[in-house]
Amino acid sequence: MNLFLAAADNPISHVVPHRLHEKPLFTIDVGGGDIPALFIEDGKYSFYITNHLMMTAVTAIAVMLVFAYVATKVRVKGQGLDAYQTKGRLAQVFETICWFIRDEVVRPNLHEKTDRYIPYVWTVFFFILFANILGLIPFGAGLHMGALPMSDHAAHFGHWGGTATGNLSLNIMLAMCSFIAIVGIGIYETGAKTFFSHFNPIGWDGPKLMSYGIGLPLYVLEWMGLIIKCVVLAMRLFGTMMAGHLVVAAIVGLVFAAASVSQLLGYGVWVAVVLGCIALTLLELFICLLQAFIFTFLTVLFIATVSHDHHDHDHEHEHDPLGDEAQMDLDKFTDPARLAGLADA
Repeated sequence: MNLFLAAADNPISHVVPHRLHEKPLFTIDVGGGDIPALFIEDGKYSFYITNHLMMTAVTAIAVMLVFAYVATKVRVKGQGLDAYQTKGRLAQVFETICWFIRDEVVRPNLHEKTDRYIPYVWTVFFFILFANILGLIPFGAGLHMGALPMSDHAAHFGHWGGTATGNLSLNIMLAMCSFIAIVGIGIYETGAKTFFSHFNPIGWDGPKLMSYGIGLPLYVLEWMGLIIKCVVLAMRLFGTMMAGHLVVAAIVGLVFAAASVSQLLGYGVWVAVVLGCIALTLLELFICLLQAFIFTFLTVLFIATVSHDHHDHDHEHEHDPLGDEAQMDLDKFTDPARLAGLADA
């Protein structure tokens, strides 16, 4: 009960990282000053395994295990049409999600480059989605209740678990991966010279006053804009996931505040809080999916803006009626006019 009373007094304790062991694995001298939130005390940084770091590893393992299982259900086995049918409801759900991300999000932006970069896009989407959803599961509360009869240190397990994407450090690393992907894909697809020239809309071949007096500040601003876009990716995901858990923790704290006044009032507030938390949890479940989609969608958009050469714009709307995209276009069945391309081919 003391653990939950502490949570009621300080709801933010559920969203900040907590170390899972007493002694640090190693320390690094970083100069003077104390920053407890970053585990810096007396000018030394101490490295601990935190609950967010643990959940990051759990998320990565969960993604690999789930898709290893799904791959066995999607893989072609046997002969005939049944060999190409995906087995199992779980595998069919993930296959549908993968299909949607590829054909409705990535292909309209990257076109013929879709299959080349879709593995990265799928990895980002499902890693964030799994991290968000695993953060809704109260691992800490379950371990605390299970260890309570057997250990005097059961309260230690109260902070196990948590939302990995509620940690700004992880989100910054995800944003850095997106930034590296944007720059790397842009250089690979258009060439270094063309890629870097995109950031100066005036060009470097004109009069020096225009090229350097106006073009250079614009060049710096364009790069700052790209960096800021990636920073916003991290901040949006961090703020949304952290805020959701803070709201739930604050509402739960109302029960203890009411119980301190009257036990009967505490029970009355408890009923309302439980119903409210159920509704908020369902809303958070939707937000978990939405934030994974937004992060992925914006990453694809940023990649698309730098991976297409200006000379390709005249061809980007060309449609191959026998291509993979056209074969999966279900609108052909409701709009026969779209079959004209096949007849011409």
